[in-house]
Amino acid sequence: MGVKFLLDFGTENIKPMISVSKYLSFTIRMLLAFGIVFQLPIVVVFLTKINILNYEILAKNRKYTILAIFVLAAVLTPPDVISQLLLAVPLIILYEISIWISKLIKRKKTIEEQ
Repeated sequence: MGVKFLLDFGTENIKPMISVSKYLSFTIRMLLAFGIVFQLPIVVVFLTKINILNYEILAKNRKYTILAIFVLAAVLTPPDVISQLLLAVPLIILYEISIWISKLIKRKKTIEEQ
């Protein structure tokens, strides 16, 4: 979608000239961005297990995190709303799943301590 969006800027006088190297660098950048940000639940599980993070902190800072997610999505994706939403919405869902996972880990630790 991002490449199609960028190609739509072409007119009769302005021809889009895509090279293989630019296309590959764009594609690799997008894949890396999506791949790295989708590791959020793994990072949250690790930080929860070593007692740096807990679900109360995650839930309390939800609105700031959602804002940061949209800013990050705007920076990492091409300048179109669809690509931004394709990165931001799943990341918000993963954040909510991370809160749930963190709560389960905390509950399990509490049961083990008792």
